[in-house]
Amino acid sequence: MNPKSPLPDPSPHTERLRGRHPPVKAGYFQPLIRPLENPVFRALWIATVFSNVGTLMHSVGTAWLMTSMTTSPFLVGLVPACIFLPTFFAGIPGGVLADLVERRRILIVTQLGMMLAAGSLGIFTVSGHISPALLLSLTFCLGFFNALNLPAWQSQIQEMVPSDQVAAAVSLNSMSFNSARSIGPAIGGLLVAAAGPAVVFFLNAISFLGTVFVLVSWKRPPVERPNKAVFKALHEGFVYAFTSPIMRPPLLRVSAFAFAASVVWATLPLIARESLKTGPLGYGLLLGAFGLGSIVSGGLIPGLRTRWHSDRIIGLATSLFALVLFCLGTVQLFPVVFCALFLGGMAWVAVLIQFNVAVQVSVPAVLRGRALAFYLVFFQGSMGLGSAWNGWVALHVGIPQATVFAGLLLLLNLPLIAWFPLPKSASTEHFHISKGLPPLED
Repeated sequence: MNPKSPLPDPSPHTERLRGRHPPVKAGYFQPLIRPLENPVFRALWIATVFSNVGTLMHSVGTAWLMTSMTTSPFLVGLVPACIFLPTFFAGIPGGVLADLVERRRILIVTQLGMMLAAGSLGIFTVSGHISPALLLSLTFCLGFFNALNLPAWQSQIQEMVPSDQVAAAVSLNSMSFNSARSIGPAIGGLLVAAAGPAVVFFLNAISFLGTVFVLVSWKRPPVERPNKAVFKALHEGFVYAFTSPIMRPPLLRVSAFAFAASVVWATLPLIARESLKTGPLGYGLLLGAFGLGSIVSGGLIPGLRTRWHSDRIIGLATSLFALVLFCLGTVQLFPVVFCALFLGGMAWVAVLIQFNVAVQVSVPAVLRGRALAFYLVFFQGSMGLGSAWNGWVALHVGIPQATVFAGLLLLLNLPLIAWFPLPKSASTEHFHISKGLPPLED
């Protein structure tokens, strides 16, 4: 009703008859594309798509190179473990640096470090001096620089977009990675089959240059950083991460999810080679199916979050991922596994976006780098431990049994939703007062 008139508001049809058009409601996907209106975010997002394509081609090369040197599920499972485990050692220091040092500089250094590690792996592979130990060592180096990179990468989002666009920006970053996941593994598998894994290692090294160029060109305004000792900042981060009721639910729940769900990365190379009898191209297509599902999910999540609470999305997606694991452990038909991995990609992204956004929007800006570092340590550390564990289980009881067991473990995680619900909002200052801690320094 129009408050100035006792008559009802005209209908859209009446408005069109009068030559006027009623306002158009915002589309379902409009919240998703708003961050791309920022030129810096848009340029970095495009560069990241190409860099992620290189990373996903690289992952196919390392997994297939290891299976060509050994059929041990444990050693194959150590390849993803060496990517994720360095987060235990470098993730939290990376978060402290992200809060104390200009994040753009950190990103430039870490991107160059990953480029050097990927290039070195290519050199050793093409020269014929590669071995399982050397492959794992260089993969660990790549994971180390990635662990330093991620807290700064995640916490810089709110320097480029307004706070009401953070969820959309996180979804776009997820879609960037998963767009690469939909095509990178297929391209990588084709290149590995045609020319060997060294080619994808070199291409991955080159792919970092675009991101470095955008970061060097970014003329960002100066941001005041807290002037405090590193150990004081580290202690502050530990206190907040382990005593804050805001951080406890996402840290515990993402760890439980990642530990069980990591069985996909630990066993999929051997499922492709041994169970499905396919080559590197087939393995790449399976990863591509996972990526396609992730893209679809990333596009739907921002609109879905306006209708459902995060915990409802997580519960449904976790159950779906468990069903996908049951399928991987019991079915040996390539088309069925392809479709299952598509659904798995949808579920994977639907879960992780909720946890990431919960941390992004709940912590104060002065602690964001350290809070995200602890989140990444719990997530990637659990991925690394889970990959090693699931590889060990597969070695002793078989790949199908290990996959089904991980699916059951995921279903056992569902009560955590009721026990540790994600907060809808948070007041960090009240938390510090209630805990008797001194106020955070800006």
